[in-house]
Amino acid sequence: MLQTLRIQNYALIDEVELEFDPGLNVLTGETGAGKSIIVGALMLVLGGRASSEAIRSGTRSAKIEALFRVASPTPRLQELLESHAIELEEGELLLSRVLSPEGRSKAYANGSLIPVSVQSAIGDELLDLHGQHEHQSLLKTDRQLALLDSFAGLDSKREILAELVRALRELEARIAGLESNDREQARQIDFMRFEAEEIEKADLRPGEEAELKSRRNLIANAEKIFSLASNARRLLSESGESSAALDTLGAAVGNLEELAAIDERFGPMAAQARNAMAEVEALSSELFQYTEETDYDPRELDAVNGRLSTIQALQRKYGDTIEEVLAYRDRIVSEIEAFENRDRDLEELRCKHGELLTKAKNQARALSKRRKSAAAELDAKITASLQDLGIEGGRLEIDIQDAELNPSGMDQIAFMLTANPGEPPKALRQVASGGELSRIMLALKGVFADADRIPTLVFDEIDAGIGGPVATKVAFRLRDLARSHQTICITHLPQIAAAGFTHYHVSKTTRNGKTSTHVSRIDRGSRVEEVARLLDGSVTEVSLTHARALLKDLA
Repeated sequence: MLQTLRIQNYALIDEVELEFDPGLNVLTGETGAGKSIIVGALMLVLGGRASSEAIRSGTRSAKIEALFRVASPTPRLQELLESHAIELEEGELLLSRVLSPEGRSKAYANGSLIPVSVQSAIGDELLDLHGQHEHQSLLKTDRQLALLDSFAGLDSKREILAELVRALRELEARIAGLESNDREQARQIDFMRFEAEEIEKADLRPGEEAELKSRRNLIANAEKIFSLASNARRLLSESGESSAALDTLGAAVGNLEELAAIDERFGPMAAQARNAMAEVEALSSELFQYTEETDYDPRELDAVNGRLSTIQALQRKYGDTIEEVLAYRDRIVSEIEAFENRDRDLEELRCKHGELLTKAKNQARALSKRRKSAAAELDAKITASLQDLGIEGGRLEIDIQDAELNPSGMDQIAFMLTANPGEPPKALRQVASGGELSRIMLALKGVFADADRIPTLVFDEIDAGIGGPVATKVAFRLRDLARSHQTICITHLPQIAAAGFTHYHVSKTTRNGKTSTHVSRIDRGSRVEEVARLLDGSVTEVSLTHARALLKDLA
């Protein structure tokens, strides 16, 4: 529900703050006092069109804020809030609109800047404004269909159909993907086959590149390796102009063994020398074997370089490493297999699609049958309500036409209304405007009270052209509606004013050549005087007596 409406520097308003209550809230006042300004401000904060001309003369900007208590968000409102990262703060949602002199405006929700279109969509879920305004959900055909389904108790069946159609659309997208660009896809698959064969033919092995580079290094340095190894072996074991290491170590071992025989402290030294001599002998033997066995074929270097060249050529095309090249091969092989299985997959998908389409159409036809039955009942109820509200000859017809299968079914719904006898039925948007349209909406809202989840309703000019018994009926209908929806009504009729749970008076004053609109909440005593004024234009003992009686009757 709408808790607070605050208006600053807008039209004739310096600053006004209204605290609304649940139930029926009424606003009254002299013609031209500024009641329409309040409606305009409310429209603006719900995403309506902005104009810099609405800014109060002598001020730099206008600001309108509407604080809503959101007990249970509709699914659509929940989706809007989540998609724009707007969080309810203790169940409250503050919508704001700021106008600048340059003609620009900014929209906010709980302090977050949002597009005006989003503010309008949020407003659609919070409030319906009926009168000469566009913020009326019942003028939208999709809303009409949703209300008809709720009235007929078809919400769960409609959800089942929507799920079937979603699954159907997913299947259609998959089928279209397999069928589209068939020739181009075939060319791509042929090229993938060439790539896969090229990689397969190379017979790559993970780690192979590092091994080849190591082997190439050995072959490239073969002469140097042989020379160094041979020289090392000669120095260790071959005698020449200078003694070999083994000869020198042998002499040292002999000396140390003689010393150990004299002094046992040399025993460990002699043992170390013998160990060193054994290690040098083993090293010399290993070097000898290496130099004897080493035999590098110069042609092997060409083979290694050729293999590395093949690997690098594949890496330039398919990946930086052998592992990446092999991963690419595996991926395209999977795509090739999927393409080769495409015909089989297509046949399976088409079969599933046919079964699902039959199921969805059967569900849609069942929905349509129930809708037509409920529409007839609804036509009668709303037509009776229209007559009761003084729209003589008013008749509602719910037009149901065939449509292509969609998540809502195979029906195109339009609420058609005849406002006067002898006139052909027209869509609601084309019917009379102002108070007559407001009464039509009141009739619809009364019938749909339990199905309609929009919590706040605003009626402007609902009293245009009515009086007497019809005015009393409208007043009682508004009170009944206000038991399930917060209702705000701007009125000139004493019957509607007397039916209100909460009453606000709109007035206009001029001071120092400047006109201002004010809004005040009036108590029981002031209400008697205001209803008396509405009855005959002045406050007299007779009008006061009549006002007290009217307030008692409509309490």
